Amino acid sequence: MTRATDHSGRTNLFGDSTLVLDEMAESEIIDTLTSSGLRLAILSEERGFLRDREDADYLAVIDPVDGSTNVERGIPLCSAGVSLVHLSNRMTTDDVEVSVVRSFFTDDTFVAKRGEGVTRNGAHVRVASERPIEEAIVSYDTKKPYDIDFMTASARVLAAVRDMRRSASNLLDLCWTACGALDAMVDLRGILPIVHICGTHMVEEAGGYVINESGSRMRLPIDIEQRMSFIASSDRKLADEILKRFRGDASLGV
Repeated sequence: MTRATDHSGRTNLFGDSTLVLDEMAESEIIDTLTSSGLRLAILSEERGFLRDREDADYLAVIDPVDGSTNVERGIPLCSAGVSLVHLSNRMTTDDVEVSVVRSFFTDDTFVAKRGEGVTRNGAHVRVASERPIEEAIVSYDTKKPYDIDFMTASARVLAAVRDMRRSASNLLDLCWTACGALDAMVDLRGILPIVHICGTHMVEEAGGYVINESGSRMRLPIDIEQRMSFIASSDRKLADEILKRFRGDASLGV
């Protein structure tokens, strides 16, 4: 019998090897969404755009399993995320209306609604209070083909913060930033698929800030080819301080 953690023999649209688990979870989520009564088009990490967008009112953006390598290795950390966006020709991350992230092994459900904040298992949560970079605990994604400049820049950031945590499920780390467990989640690799927008939506709705590698507020078109690069932080000052270290700002002596 095929196990859920077996490789399916296929790769997804972003070049990642697909597990049977990924395909099972995607099918389950799509079946649930299509039976909801909403007229949906779907953008999924595994299969791309599904259904005729001309017939839909909403776009559901799905990451069916974020952290599948954890599951494959027996590490109990993974999640699934869905965002709903009113379908239009020029959708951006600002148009996300509702996002849901389910953390399977911790039995947590995070929900963000535009203008209404974020809940964790029904209780409202907020980002952490402002603190200096030397007291900050951050998540930092370093999974990238070897790049000495990126690694050097990353080392400057990690040397400046109190400590680093990484679950290998970016959606979880973004949710933990949204509820104040982490002070920031940093992914400046420029390769993260757009299906992770439900996580950045969580941080913004919980009162945090999400900036891009240029230091501007992140606002991206929702498109299968789009990649994400961001600092999602509890406050703008911390986000700016992290970016300064990453850039090697001469005024900081780094």
